[in-house]
Amino acid sequence: MTYRYGTLFAMRIVTPFALLLSALVAVGLLSGPAQAAPSVDAQIRSAADAKGVEVGVWAQDVATGRVIASVGADQRFPVLSMSKVYLAAAVLDAARQGRLRLDAPVPVRRGDIVANSPVTQTRVGKTMTYPEIATAALQQSDNAAANLMFSAIGGPAAVTAFALTAGDTATVMVRTETALNSAYPGDIRDTTVPQGWAAGLRSLMVGNRLDPRDRDTLVGWMGGTRTSDKRFRADLPAGWTTADKTGTGDYGTANDGGLLLAPNGRRILLVVQTRASRFDADATPVDAVIASIAALVARAV
Repeated sequence: MTYRYGTLFAMRIVTPFALLLSALVAVGLLSGPAQAAPSVDAQIRSAADAKGVEVGVWAQDVATGRVIASVGADQRFPVLSMSKVYLAAAVLDAARQGRLRLDAPVPVRRGDIVANSPVTQTRVGKTMTYPEIATAALQQSDNAAANLMFSAIGGPAAVTAFALTAGDTATVMVRTETALNSAYPGDIRDTTVPQGWAAGLRSLMVGNRLDPRDRDTLVGWMGGTRTSDKRFRADLPAGWTTADKTGTGDYGTANDGGLLLAPNGRRILLVVQTRASRFDADATPVDAVIASIAALVARAV
């Protein structure tokens, strides 16, 4: 009898309350269960699919190590002009070890000039120092400047070896500028994977692979980039900036990699590599996808 009475009492109290809740939901005064927002990874895939782009992304909070995004992070993409980061870092390291002098005068000859060499082409017949060469390569993606650094450190094989010392076991460099930008689908020459490249950047830009003075120099050079305005920097929240390096090649390939720098000092390591989904050597890179991914990652933290 007690159980039956308790049940009847509960029914008399609960049933009107349940009806009231239902009514409130129906008229919008209370909402139903909240729908989970799409994950950062899902948003990245959606942005890439909407533009017909294949994408590889690795994003990580430097301070905590938390992985913010990982999409196609183990897939191979062309390195393109992101390789200039390793070139500049290798030059700084070689100078620190006494294998070259940063202030040595490097002749710039007419035969050195290749496509997209906006700085070095104005210095033909003159000389440049390695800081000038590295700045031209990192900030304006000067290709002849990159080749001068390739020559200084021992060529593409030396870049692959340097990558290994920075914890990047994925990168394979074979050619110099501008051949390394051919980006033929399936060709593993001059390729990397986003997570591997991010490991190298972390070692060089925030880790201990370089002397702290050289690390600060490298990050400072990358902070002056002029090629990121349509990519990482295009849609970041107010107050954010970057220290990064872009890359562009055939088959609609386009990259950006480096640090997103928040106004509160927070640093996010981000690598984005893209290529057109269709097989077309003349496909146009889609900068907007890279810009939107950087914005998504920044807003996620």
